[in-house]
Amino acid sequence: MAVTKIHRTSRTVLMIGIVISIVVMGLFYLGGQVSAHEKIVADMSQPKFTDIVLYWAYVLLVITVVVLLLFAIVSFFKQLKESPKKALGGLLTLVGLVALLVISYVIGDGTLLNIPGYEGKDNVPPTLKMTDMWLYSAYVMFALTLLAMILLPLFKRRK
Repeated sequence: MAVTKIHRTSRTVLMIGIVISIVVMGLFYLGGQVSAHEKIVADMSQPKFTDIVLYWAYVLLVITVVVLLLFAIVSFFKQLKESPKKALGGLLTLVGLVALLVISYVIGDGTLLNIPGYEGKDNVPPTLKMTDMWLYSAYVMFALTLLAMILLPLFKRRK
């Protein structure tokens, strides 16, 4: 009974997220352009609902990170009771992720960008380095995922 309720709840939440995403992207792509007097740069395309897309992406990111952290914490304490060795393995994975983020932040470039028409407060070295950190981390995680997809089946066949 509980599994059915969990399945139904997760499916409902997924469908709500998909519907909201479709509506937001529909507004972005079909909502038209900002009027000429409101444009930041006169000769560049600027969709009317860009802010909504960015805010929706932030909401999804925050929800994902919070849920990920909650599940990781609950799983760590559950495994700590059952098998401390497995729990430390999960902790090492988290330490590796933190190390990846720190290293990618350190190698990030903080050189100010020349952005036509932008006079905001986010073109500063810490923000630029953090953006590089997320990009480099995504590249590394993508490469590791591809390597795992290629190499792990080879190791399973040998056993």
